[in-house]
Amino acid sequence: MPNHRDKGYATLHKLILLSSLFVWFWISLYLWDTLDYSLINLPWNYALVAIAGLTVATFGSLQQYGLFFMKNGWGRVRESLLKANFQTALIAFFVFASYFATKDNETSRLFLVFYISTSWPILASFNFALPGLFKRVIGFQVISRKSLIIGDSTSLVSLKTWIKKHTEQGFSFEGTFTTDLDDPKLSQVPWFGSFEKLEKYLSETNIHQLILLPNSDMDNWIRIVSDLGTKYGCRILVYNNLSGYFDSRLVFVEESGRQFFSLQNEPLESPFNKMVKRSLDLLICIPALLAILPPCMILIKVFQMIQSPGPLFFTQDRVGIAGQSFTIWKFRSMSHAEKGTRDEAEQAHPGDERIFGFGAFIRRFSIDEIPQFINVLKGEMSLVGPRPYLAKHDFLFQQDYKAYRIRQFVKPGVTGPAQCRGLRGEFTDPDLLQKRIELDFNYVGNWTIWLDCEILLRTVVQVLFPPKSAY
Repeated sequence: MPNHRDKGYATLHKLILLSSLFVWFWISLYLWDTLDYSLINLPWNYALVAIAGLTVATFGSLQQYGLFFMKNGWGRVRESLLKANFQTALIAFFVFASYFATKDNETSRLFLVFYISTSWPILASFNFALPGLFKRVIGFQVISRKSLIIGDSTSLVSLKTWIKKHTEQGFSFEGTFTTDLDDPKLSQVPWFGSFEKLEKYLSETNIHQLILLPNSDMDNWIRIVSDLGTKYGCRILVYNNLSGYFDSRLVFVEESGRQFFSLQNEPLESPFNKMVKRSLDLLICIPALLAILPPCMILIKVFQMIQSPGPLFFTQDRVGIAGQSFTIWKFRSMSHAEKGTRDEAEQAHPGDERIFGFGAFIRRFSIDEIPQFINVLKGEMSLVGPRPYLAKHDFLFQQDYKAYRIRQFVKPGVTGPAQCRGLRGEFTDPDLLQKRIELDFNYVGNWTIWLDCEILLRTVVQVLFPPKSAY
């Protein structure tokens, strides 16, 4: 979970973006006026609607704010651009939705396009620059806090790299006290001896925080040290030494009044989040089933009768939430074969002779996936989630990829975080498959409704402009 400092950074970031885009709207209006172009009707309406769109976008694109600081330079640039794309897309949606809803024929659509398009570089620049600015202007206050690290010598040595990294970044570690009387011999910070000398040191030195490293002997010292920290006004940070045993980050959870650590954050354990996600599913899939599915059925059936007679739909057992099997629906895009006469685990590949002419077309533009809205309506799938695989593939991946089944904590999706980025098709590259699974893990642990909206928007682009892996 993000700490209060990172939440504060995110809030400041949102406020600066909102105020900057609001000011830029009026500057754009002034520039448009000086060029003697036609202006717009209801300027306040569009200014506020644009800010409303950005407000919605920032709630979705500024989650996990603290992770931005951990990325390298290119990673920060990429994330800044992706945020700007999502934010600009939502601004455009809100502005033009208002334009058509009000039937405002007096407004210059060219001006609206000008404002939205020129907002993108502002958003991209601010998304990249503001976190670094906050660290420089505000962050020094945090970095300069004098800290002591207290634990046994073995624990201190295990944190040697962490201490070195933060010391080089300017954090002020005054020194260490140990609970086992051994000198940890850390070159970055001095050793002040046994923790029994701590009170004397605190009474003579202004220390802001104590970092405690729990161990098997902590019953003999941790309460004494924490009481001393409270007495002398020190902030207490207890290091989570369990994290070293696991590859994933530990997440704090509370169950029935008791506090626990979990290996996976699960936003979709919330009944409210489930309701919101289900509402989005039904909001899109019901109109699609009524308006899109029937004409597609007629068109595809005609081509099937001409090119490859057989059933309209293709059904197959897949693995869904909690490892449960369900039947997935697709438009048939391959020549018909009786059940059991063809290896269902054989994936489609370029030049696959099983795919008939029009079948290749509907596969390329993902039209064959439309019947999966039936699965969504039945509650077996969601619009967005990790793609479901065959049980045979699922078993193999489970052997090769540790914690693979974490992706089954949520319903499988018609589209997913990997597919919207063009990672689809045949499993030929182990590295790309690993990337797919990592994106699924990230989705499970960081779900928001705005992330679903972003994936759906990306998917629309993928459908209109299919990648090379679409076959």
